[in-house]
Amino acid sequence: MTRQVSYSSWRVSRTLYGVTFVLLYLLVPAVAAAVLDVPTPYVPSTQSNVDEMLRLAAVRPNDVVYDLGSGDGRVVISAARDWGARGVGIELDAKLVAESRELARRDGVVDRVSFREGDVLKASIGDATVVTMYLLTPLVNRLEPRLLAELKPGTRIVAHDYGFAEWKPDRHVHVSKNFYLYVVPARVAGKWQVTVSLPTASREYELELAQRFQEIKGGARVTGGYLPAFDARLVGERIEFVLVDDHLSYRFEGRVSTHAIEGVVRWGHGPRQQESTWRATRLTAVTEG
Repeated sequence: MTRQVSYSSWRVSRTLYGVTFVLLYLLVPAVAAAVLDVPTPYVPSTQSNVDEMLRLAAVRPNDVVYDLGSGDGRVVISAARDWGARGVGIELDAKLVAESRELARRDGVVDRVSFREGDVLKASIGDATVVTMYLLTPLVNRLEPRLLAELKPGTRIVAHDYGFAEWKPDRHVHVSKNFYLYVVPARVAGKWQVTVSLPTASREYELELAQRFQEIKGGARVTGGYLPAFDARLVGERIEFVLVDDHLSYRFEGRVSTHAIEGVVRWGHGPRQQESTWRATRLTAVTEG
């Protein structure tokens, strides 16, 4: 009798467990989606943290600084007041937007800053040269494709505490808190026709590059061979790589535009280098970086 009761209890428990598991299985996607949509709670950055963010971004007077989730506006106001830049704050809370405008008037920077009530996932940000954010990880990662698609190459992004999951920072600084610097890379993946103007004659290569964010690799196809691109680097719209051709190292530096790269190439023995120009034209359509 005891065994029968125990067995029945086990069957009931197993059934309840199964029902609970199914309910949890069905609810997890909804819970995950809900978590993603929860706004980042307002936690103001200290002034020292604001200073570190703007210092890491190397803000200059000609910059336009966007703060996503701008709270009481202290990042944008500091960018204008202390660094001479212009700034835009995007904030969902209307009361904080009103407070930001009042603080901007108090600090005498109302002519160089503006504050918009809106969703950071929908706001227009294309004219930013610097973007700062103190947002939770789910929102940061949802912003990533928009930032890469809409911001110009060379735009600096500084994330306070919560960086991107896949995109490695160009620099990570820890000063009481963690700050991550990302420089929006130009899109260079694909094939390029390279022409080098050497003193004796022109040299041509077909350069092929693979790209993952700012990390690039590849090489140049030449008649009868392949030259790996050594020490390849991409910082914003600036690209560098080395090709070793006929026992000489050719060091390429250039600036990337949508359909072309132009720059300087150096080579030679010892400290005295020869220098010439090079140009590359895109052979394949722009691909995602």
